[in-house]
Amino acid sequence: MNENSQLNIDGIINFEQTAAIDKFESNKPLSVHWELRTLLYAGVLLFTSGIGILIYKNIDSIGHQAILAAIALACAGCFYYVYKQRLPYSHQETKHISPFFDYVVLLGSLLFGTFVGYLQYQYSLLGLDYGVALLFSTIVFFYFAYLFDHKGVLSLGITSLAAWAGITATPMDMIEKNDFSDTNIIFTSIVLGLTILLFSRYSDSKNIKKHFSFSYNTFASNLLFIALLAALFSQPYKWISFICLAAICYYYIKYAIEQQSFIFLLFSVVYGYIALTYCVVSMLGMFRSDAVFTLGFFYVAASGFGIIAFFINYKKILQLK
Repeated sequence: MNENSQLNIDGIINFEQTAAIDKFESNKPLSVHWELRTLLYAGVLLFTSGIGILIYKNIDSIGHQAILAAIALACAGCFYYVYKQRLPYSHQETKHISPFFDYVVLLGSLLFGTFVGYLQYQYSLLGLDYGVALLFSTIVFFYFAYLFDHKGVLSLGITSLAAWAGITATPMDMIEKNDFSDTNIIFTSIVLGLTILLFSRYSDSKNIKKHFSFSYNTFASNLLFIALLAALFSQPYKWISFICLAAICYYYIKYAIEQQSFIFLLFSVVYGYIALTYCVVSMLGMFRSDAVFTLGFFYVAASGFGIIAFFINYKKILQLK
């Protein structure tokens, strides 16, 4: 029995209303918006991945010039289309009429990055320093992101900027591939994270592409939290690292409440809990007694209760209705 039939039995609606509602529910169109978007994004990624595999397996038979020419033509075709279809630049979010616009921008940007990387690797036109090629790609990606109002290309720009600074920007790769016991990596990550954070804050204050703020702060928060945790674990003057990490946690908790964003609240709580637990365990480890073991047990129990309470009450913290 569906809800309409139950409402009819309860006397809330009559038979005619029940029939009208059932007819509407059975004939209304089914939205496949997100399914199509997912397929289109997957198609772009599969296409660019296929180009990379094709180049890798047939480089000797096709030739470098032919491959570069094909990538350049495809990239030029993409940007010819988006330049013809684009709306005038605005500091506010722009919605394009064409449903394929965003995907063509992303495809063109990925092809552009492939073209620049391949050209630099094969012919070293920008010298032997790959940092110049990365910086050039970064500038172009940011230009495209703002010109075409595209968050995906903005992510490419931030990732390229991090790579140019010597950092792999995805959280798992940062842990696996970067040596965060290296003071230079930690310092670079903190400076880059703060730069992105401050630029995002400045853009918001000037009302420039405020919808880009989520992307900026996602990268900035992960960089800062992971770098400061690494400093806490591996560097001297741990109290400085802990204070800085607590300050970043406080900032992003306030930011989460302002934006009513669960993800930044979750980042702050998880990273802050890791730092606090490390400090508590380190201090308790300095003493060896039954009392210390008991304190440790109570800390684990209390902190576990606190995490459960957080998940139960996060809507109240974010002031969500």
